[in-house]
Amino acid sequence: MQILWLSWRDIKNPDAGGAEKVAIEVASRFIKDKIPVTIFTSHFPNAKGQEIIRGVKIIRRGGLITCRLFAFLYYIRRTHEFDLIIDEINTIPFFSILYARSKIITLIHQLAKEYWFKQTFWPVNILGYLLESPVLRLYKSSLTIALGTSTENDLKNIGFTQVKTYMPGIDFNPQHTPQKANLILFLGRLIPAKEPDHAINAFKIIHKSFPKVKLIIAGRGKEKYVQKLKNLIKKLSLQKAIDFKGYVTEKEKINLLKKSKIMLIPSIREGWGLVVIEANATSCVPVAYNIPGLRDSIQNGQNGLLVNNNPQALATSVLLILNNGLLRKNLIEFGYNWSKKFTWEKCYRDFKAFILNEKLL
Repeated sequence: MQILWLSWRDIKNPDAGGAEKVAIEVASRFIKDKIPVTIFTSHFPNAKGQEIIRGVKIIRRGGLITCRLFAFLYYIRRTHEFDLIIDEINTIPFFSILYARSKIITLIHQLAKEYWFKQTFWPVNILGYLLESPVLRLYKSSLTIALGTSTENDLKNIGFTQVKTYMPGIDFNPQHTPQKANLILFLGRLIPAKEPDHAINAFKIIHKSFPKVKLIIAGRGKEKYVQKLKNLIKKLSLQKAIDFKGYVTEKEKINLLKKSKIMLIPSIREGWGLVVIEANATSCVPVAYNIPGLRDSIQNGQNGLLVNNNPQALATSVLLILNNGLLRKNLIEFGYNWSKKFTWEKCYRDFKAFILNEKLL
């Protein structure tokens, strides 16, 4: 009884995010239950071609696109080794549905949709956007596990018939820390689709009313894009008010969350927004754009605020919280209790139940 998990990145990839976190947390718990898991993924600079992480065998071949071809070659030589394939779709599937003899589960955290226009160039963006739904329909009859209601609805709208949803976990116990510094936090990869430039423009408005408040930007990105953000900060004369942290460790991330009053999440689309729950677990109030994914993790007005997708709306809601102590207190308390529901053990139990109920293992 073995599982082959196909994913374009693994947890050690410099661009790893929430999807890769889910994979290693779930896969490592399968290992504890004596179910071997191999994650087949792409190679990245200075990475080992094969290694064991938390008991999970990691095989790295090819790049972000070509890993799919290498996955096919890897599987057809080992057809009888694997009882189940988890085909994790991040933008482009592995197309295991076309060749695998093993049983298949489709795992999808979010559709790309708007991402095509933020993260790729013409004509790839047009082709990707137009082809995404037809390609995904290849999997419409397979058991599919989706992250949250937004993705479930997107999939059902294009014909998927067997969609189950799950919720992620967090790595630490919730910590009630309402006493904060005058800090606002942007936490995430510095890419156009996360719109850190919107956070900077919103902060310009906030800073006029609260000149002692500072913005922390934590995350890494390509040098050219990071420089573009720094140029924007200089243009807005905010050099002394904004602190670029770059990459932060897990410990540093939690410390930043514990110090910050508010987190800005101006993304164009998310699968869920794991940072929302991490913020709730540390009494940091998330203010986010009203987009798919974040509508699932944020109950508007209860554990955070959802706003229209523009910097002015983002700033207005932040100012509302900073000027209203009772509102902030209520958001913190509900968010803290909400965050207690999210554990990796529960996430794994849900995953395993889906698989066992369908007699896939």
